[in-house]
Amino acid sequence: QSGALLDRISRLEKSYSGQNMNGNMNARIEAIYDILYDNSADVGILAKINLLEWNVNHQVASGGIDMRLTALENQITGKKAEGTFNERIRQLAKATYGEEILPITQIQIPANTLIKVATTEPVSSKILQAGDTISVKVVEDVFIDDNLVFASGLPGEGVVLNVHRAKNIFSNGKIETDFNKIKSLDGQEIETYAGIEALETMENNSMSRGLSLIGKTFSGKNKGIEEVFIRGKNIELPEGIELYIQTKNPVVVYGLRKNDGYVGTLIPQTEVETLTQEEIEMPPPENPVETYPESMLNKPAPTDSPEVEPRPDEGKTIEGYDGEIIEIIDEE
Repeated sequence: QSGALLDRISRLEKSYSGQNMNGNMNARIEAIYDILYDNSADVGILAKINLLEWNVNHQVASGGIDMRLTALENQITGKKAEGTFNERIRQLAKATYGEEILPITQIQIPANTLIKVATTEPVSSKILQAGDTISVKVVEDVFIDDNLVFASGLPGEGVVLNVHRAKNIFSNGKIETDFNKIKSLDGQEIETYAGIEALETMENNSMSRGLSLIGKTFSGKNKGIEEVFIRGKNIELPEGIELYIQTKNPVVVYGLRKNDGYVGTLIPQTEVETLTQEEIEMPPPENPVETYPESMLNKPAPTDSPEVEPRPDEGKTIEGYDGEIIEIIDEE
């Protein structure tokens, strides 16, 4: 926006809550920042939009708040809603989840949790320099105890540590990149790196271009790390190169709970190291055994369906037993 700083602050406040806050300029700026990002008491506005987008599209979009809200409203109701951001989010939550309060819970992400990401721009050892950033995004959802913590589309980035440009047949291109942070579902920046687990997973999945981007490859035979040499060539990689990274430390985040009957418990960040799996694990839902009426068991197959060669035991009865005879039926 343009204009005086206080006017811009006022417009931001009214966009979210419809009214201006009290206090000096710095206090009001910090309050707006907390509304967007702070998750200490409740998830921030960006985390809520991430939750809504994932529930509708199973991926998170990028862009400004108003643009993302409008896209969701057009997709769900066919028109942009009136009101503040807070009101519009509550309306979307009720439409998508059935209630205005989003189903969130706190969950601990263990250290070395693998995350699959992909580059969002071409990468070339000809033009990259040390200190440049390489943008990536999550390409596969990550669940901890059936709670979503990383959603497809969430952004991250790596920092180029060193670049070797190809000069001759004995001087090959190489890029060394530290993928040091990724956004979790609640908007936190999580520290990440390409550790042994990530390198081994890429090696096992033949993700050589992802390994080239890191500048290293993993040797499963001697459990060591070796340089990648592309003889006499620079590294030229298109957008969409997939690789794995992993979380550096345990961290507590807000996740999307899959079991609506589960209520999360607030976990102080200072207790992350001492938590046990039982303290944060969601109890599994009970799976009742389905029963079928006798009429379904004896229902003949449709006459127009193609004949299928029966399995050796399929459809046979058991002779010499009293009581009901149960036939083996198809799973459907």
